[in-house]
Amino acid sequence: MIKKSIVVTGGTDGIGLALVKKLLNKDHYVYMIGKNDDKGNSILNSIKNSNLEFFSCDLSEKNEIKKLIKKLTKLPAIDILVNNAGSIFDNQNFTSDGIEKTFALNHLSYFHLSIGLIEKLEKSIDPRIINVSSNAHKRYKLDINDLECRFNYNGWKAYCRSKLLNILFTYSFKKKVKTKINSNCLHPGFVNSNFGNNNKNFYRGLVNILKNLFAISSETASRSPYHLALSDELKNVDGKYFYKLQKKKSCDESYNNNLAEEVWNKSIEYIS
Repeated sequence: MIKKSIVVTGGTDGIGLALVKKLLNKDHYVYMIGKNDDKGNSILNSIKNSNLEFFSCDLSEKNEIKKLIKKLTKLPAIDILVNNAGSIFDNQNFTSDGIEKTFALNHLSYFHLSIGLIEKLEKSIDPRIINVSSNAHKRYKLDINDLECRFNYNGWKAYCRSKLLNILFTYSFKKKVKTKINSNCLHPGFVNSNFGNNNKNFYRGLVNILKNLFAISSETASRSPYHLALSDELKNVDGKYFYKLQKKKSCDESYNNNLAEEVWNKSIEYIS
């Protein structure tokens, strides 16, 4: 087995942490990205594996992503980028640049980090980008004039739209960049993790009850990004959406090439 160098965003909790552990168990090099220094260092101390390195970054902040890209490009190699970090915000929040936080974290971080690491990934024999999306992408159509959901803000709507943006980006990446890097996305399933626990309301309590009744574990959910990252069967597969390790059809809107072009151009403007 060839040892891979793999970047995992949102790697200090939930699916991301489960994936980190799974990769380390197979002796891969893992670069874990998270915004909480204490949590990251605690994981380093508990796992005690020389193949694991932690990078602190608030992925909703453009300047922090720029600094992270500079650090990551100095690594010996990057074979795989797993864009996993994300959240849902009941109340409208903005970054220091004045960008709505759901859009910034769930979409722009995927976009910015992927674009910033193209040159590094291109040096790999089998470079891949894995974007963790969600079946929630089917719930709302995009408003190309309000990608940030600034007007009539609704946390769930903002989240669903951000997951559709993940898929549009995945399908566009190879065509727009003209790269050998393959990019695929996935729905991990309904996962019993700390996702959404930053919110404090009835909705959070209801979701936690449903998680306990119906959700799968983070370890089970991590099998999908693990499979997309390392399966030899997917070596030449690009621009697909997966659920339970199988290719699935995403919503009709996700195949709209004109919409994808507009989203791409606007996203470039945001990270410039």
